Amino acid sequence: MDGCTFCNISSHEIRAEILFENEVVMAFLDHRPISKGHSLVIPKKHFTDIFDVDADTLCEVYRVAKVTATAIDQVYHPSGINIIQNNGVNAGQTIFHFHVHVIPRYDSEYNKILGKIAATRKVVDHSELDPIRDIISNKMDQLM
Repeated sequence: MDGCTFCNISSHEIRAEILFENEVVMAFLDHRPISKGHSLVIPKKHFTDIFDVDADTLCEVYRVAKVTATAIDQVYHPSGINIIQNNGVNAGQTIFHFHVHVIPRYDSEYNKILGKIAATRKVVDHSELDPIRDIISNKMDQLM
């Protein structure tokens, strides 16, 4: 797709520090890393988000994300790794080409970043969750 940064990376028009590449996907270091080893895994073909990508490509992206995470874990020994995929502006998607972040986390980072998110969570009663479960479950049955 014209003007897509990740399409330009996958076609080698823009330089990236490539970790792995095959016919379907590419893994490379994020040029604005959250932490040492922060990587991205993208399909080479343009898909806007998770709603656009086909199941086979999705599986290959996540297979390579797992291998990327394993390599980072064995090389840098982080205390944790996030696998994150954002869809839409309000979810934090800034490049509209489907991609997965592999973000190693080191010791004190949880309290600085994820701890703030965790602090906003509250326990919800089952009576509030049941109708939400029913609506989503019914829609999933239709989609399957």
